[in-house]
Amino acid sequence: MDWKNIKIEGIANIEKCVGEFNVGELLKTPYSKFKVKIFESQKGVYTGYTNLLINDDPGTGSGKSVEDALKETIENFLEMINENQCDSEEDFNCVDPFDF
Repeated sequence: MDWKNIKIEGIANIEKCVGEFNVGELLKTPYSKFKVKIFESQKGVYTGYTNLLINDDPGTGSGKSVEDALKETIENFLEMINENQCDSEEDFNCVDPFDF
């Protein structure tokens, strides 16, 4: 049985983690890197999330492939940084490692 076809009463959806990436970034974040995780939905949509948050919101992106979701997630996160004029460590929060 394919995981995408699993249906269980009371379960709204299942996502599969299909990628985790370390992204080196030296100009906009107070750290030398951040992480992006990519998940595939049961409908075949790929969604990415950053482990760094701005105003308690992660950078997100989606696409038809892991690569599309990764690129959109990074671009959206950098855009969030610019829009919020983040320029210090206090502007960022990290997701608890247990949750990421």
